Order: sequence, then structure tokens, then C-alpha cells
Amino acid sequence: VLTRRMPAIDMLGAATVLCVDKTGTLTENRMRVVDTPQAVVDTAALACEVDLFDPMEKAIVAAASADAVEVRNGWRLERDYPFGDDFLAVCHAWRSPQGKLRVAIKGAPETVLPLCGRTDAMQEVRDAADTGLRLLAVAEADWDGPLPEDPGRYPFRFAGFVRLADPLRASVPEAVAQCRRAGIRVVMITGDFPGTALNIARQAGIEAGEALTGDAIAAMDDAALAAAVRHASVFARVRPEQKLRLVQAYRAAGEVVAMTGDGVNDAPALKAAHIGIAMGSRGTDVARESAALVLLEDDFGSIVRTVRLGRRIYENIRNAMRYLVSVHVPIAGMSFLPVALGGPLFLLPVHVVFLEFVIDPACTLVYEAERTEA
Repeated sequence: VLTRRMPAIDMLGAATVLCVDKTGTLTENRMRVVDTPQAVVDTAALACEVDLFDPMEKAIVAAASADAVEVRNGWRLERDYPFGDDFLAVCHAWRSPQGKLRVAIKGAPETVLPLCGRTDAMQEVRDAADTGLRLLAVAEADWDGPLPEDPGRYPFRFAGFVRLADPLRASVPEAVAQCRRAGIRVVMITGDFPGTALNIARQAGIEAGEALTGDAIAAMDDAALAAAVRHASVFARVRPEQKLRLVQAYRAAGEVVAMTGDGVNDAPALKAAHIGIAMGSRGTDVARESAALVLLEDDFGSIVRTVRLGRRIYENIRNAMRYLVSVHVPIAGMSFLPVALGGPLFLLPVHVVFLEFVIDPACTLVYEAERTEA
């Protein structure tokens, strides 16, 4: 953990709530495609960014056939409809050297399925999410003529689901258990489907009844949200700007909040938290500048070890201050009372200086080097 501001370490030791992302923090961020027909993977690969950076898209393109890779390399990307808060999907329109247009889309099932008239397939999404898989709906369309501004105008045909697995980090259940024993509540905030989030939460040992979704958060006022966060520990389909509201709600409930983030949109939440923690390997410069701590390894265990270190520093400073106060009270009394009562001096200045030479090194060598208590 890289510390940008030293007081943040012992502040982290006082944290009562850890708000963490799922992907890459609780899980290994090693996406792999499982149980998906090749044709669906190939279509999904055409809806991946040209310059791959997301582990999910890297996994999809790696699993695609040579034909799909040839289309990505040989066809021209005519139009990119980007992922956004109101459009939870990526849509690409490709033009072949002969002028043929092919449109591919992949994204959240609740966004893609209505475009294909296939809302009946949501039960399959819920069933797969209950096993911890992430499902992306995939569709394609042919098109002639000018490209529309709204991707919803394409006559999409549903291709299927891409199933992605991202295993839980082996160290996470014990780290979560340590937090619980230390009186720290772990909260998961993710953009994933609620069922997937709840499955990973159960594997990690996070106590969760049901997930509070971004749509439910949007419908609540600040007072209702402050009451809801007292009981909810899993938040799914959360948009970046809603993370700020969650941090503010926990602060309003009297919690000391540590918050992880990696994107540009996470910066306000990182600033608002008592301790902002940015991801080092996948975090943006803006997130790192806004955070007090930076994880050099995006691992939940690193946060827990830093909490332990912060508590050790705080406890040792407190013990050192108790020692300093308790040892200086009799010195001050023995120096002041003889003067006040007119008696002989117990301590001369040279004695006080000698005692300080003994007290300060003892304080430094003993208390600051104390090991962590149970």
C-alpha cells in the first residue's frame, strides 16, 4: 500500500465500514469464458473495444475464433455506441471491404434483451447469476443505409449469452472474517447483476440478505438511504455517481468509511470518504490523485493488513502518550511543589534534563515498536 498522506494509515485503523468493489478486489480479475457457444463468443468479440483494456473483453476476444479476429482486424469500425449510465451495453457497427454492414452489441441483459424482444430470457440470467457467473447478452443485426444515432433502431437478433467466470480470491474469506472479528463491516458495491453479487458475497462471507440496486438507490431520498445502509451490505448495478451518495449515507450514519475505487467517476466518492483507496494496477490517475492510499496490488487482503498496521500505529501512539503524560506529572509536581511551598528543591534542572534523556528514548524504543495486540 502506497501512502499519500501519513495520517490516513492510522485513520484506516479506525474504519468501521470498508466499501469495496467486487471485480479485482474480492475476485481475481481473471475472467474466462465458460459454457458459451462459439458463434455467441464471435459476435460478442465484435462488440469489444478495438484497444482492449478490460479483462472481460480480453477474455472474450481470446476465446473468439480466427474469423472474428479477422473481422476485427480487416473490417472498418464505422460507428461506436459507447457504454453509458443510460445504455449499459457496447454496440459496434462494422463495414466490410465490400461495403456490407454488420452490427454487434453486448451488455447488461436488462439493456440488450428488450432491444431483441426477448425479456423472457431473464430467468436464465437469474439462474446463472445464482451460481456466481456474469452473463452478458449478445445480439447482432444487418443494416443498410445511414447509421442511426439511437442503437435501439437496429433490428437486433438475439444471439445468446456469454458466460464469464471470475473466481474469488482464496484469501478473501479469512480477510473478511478478520474484519468481522475486528468490528469492521465489509460492504460490496458493484455494477454487476444482483444475483452474481450476492453469490460472491456469500462465498466471501459477507452477510447479505438481498442486494440493494442502483434503481432503488435512485428512488430514495438521503434520509431513506441513510436508514437503508444500516442493514444492506451488497449494492448491485450501482452507477459511479451513486457511490458518492452511499459514502455520504454511511457518514451520516456515524460510520468511519474507507472506500475503494479505480475510475475517473469514482474520484468524488474517494474524496468524500474518510479514507479513499485507489487501485494501483487498474486505477486511473484521477482516482489515485483523489485517494489517500493506493493499493499496489489490487487485493482485499492488502487493505485488511493496512487496517491492522493502522490500528497498531494508533494504539502505540496512544500508549506512548499515556506514558509521557503519566511520567511527566510527577516530574512537574516534584519541580513545582517545593517552589510553591518554599521547601528545598527535589529536582535540579540537570536532573530534569537527565530524566528526559531516559524517558524519550525509552518511549521511542519500547512503545513505537510494540507488536499488534489481539
